[in-house]
Order: sequence, then C-alpha cells, then structure tokens
Amino acid sequence: MATMTRSTALKIAATLSVVVAIIGIAMFDLPNLTLGAQHSRDPFAIVLGSFASDILALVAAYGAWRTQKWGAVLLVGVNMFWLVQAIGSLLLDTSLGETVFASVMLVHHLVVITLCLWRERVASAV
Repeated sequence: MATMTRSTALKIAATLSVVVAIIGIAMFDLPNLTLGAQHSRDPFAIVLGSFASDILALVAAYGAWRTQKWGAVLLVGVNMFWLVQAIGSLLLDTSLGETVFASVMLVHHLVVITLCLWRERVASAV
C-alpha cells in the first residue's frame, strides 16, 4: 500500500491554494480594485484584505511547494483565515449560491490544512 509523503501533501496543498488565490484575484480582487474605493461593489477594506490574503497564499504556497516549514505554517494561517470567512458566509448569507460556494470553500480549507499538517507514518519495531 502506497502512502502519501509529506512533500506530496504539501505540493497538493500548495496547488489547491494557488488555484483558489488566483480565482479570488481574478474574479473578486482585481475587478473591485480597478473600480476604486468609491465604486467598489464591496467595502474597500474587505477588497484590500482579500487581495492581501490571496497574495499571502501565493507566497505561502511557494514555501510549501519547496517543503519549507514557514510555507506550511503560513499556508495553514491563510487557510484558517479563509475558513473563518467561509463559516461567516455560511452563517450570514441566505442565497443558495453563496451557501454552496461557502460550503465548497469550507471543505477546501479543511483539506488544505490537513495536508499541511500531514505526517508520514513511521513503521514501529515489533
């Protein structure tokens, strides 16, 4: 039976986080940033915070991909932040689309955190 190595787990976590960060930048951050503070569809502080967390996720993913401890720790931190956002969306949003999106993101963040904390099994001497 093949087991996943820590390196593989971190590469998967990094890839998943990069995908979410790029989607966030392309679909939410850049459109709102280009509108400016007065015309943004969301409060501009949230837009700036979202952009900052997406950039942090890209930096963390780089570190995690290279199996650096700081990258894994930062990736856990960013995904914990995103996890809180997803839980908030589940509790506060009433639209079906937002609920489905928040649910998918909740699972994504839990998976990434689990992968970042992955440990290889060590065979015990009997």
